[in-house]
Amino acid sequence: MTDELLKTVKNHLSITWTDDETEERVKSIVEDAEDALNHKLGASVDYESGGQARRLFLAFCLYLYNGCEDEFDAVYRTEINQIRERMRQKEGGGG
Repeated sequence: MTDELLKTVKNHLSITWTDDETEERVKSIVEDAEDALNHKLGASVDYESGGQARRLFLAFCLYLYNGCEDEFDAVYRTEINQIRERMRQKEGGGG
């Protein structure tokens, strides 16, 4: 995780303050989100690049931050499937 990704997540979560406890919590959320979302998408994804995958990542971080990650899949199923399909097409060379 880079400082830039951490900053992007904190901005998305509207965290404008800095303290050690919050920093550790957000770092943990980012690590967990990267791992879980990569599993859901079936690939290792660069969440620092803009686009649909980053928006999905930020949304997942918000769900984790608010303790409602169990609701995420149902709400974002379409986006997860779209990104998975895009990844599959890249791996297969198109089509």
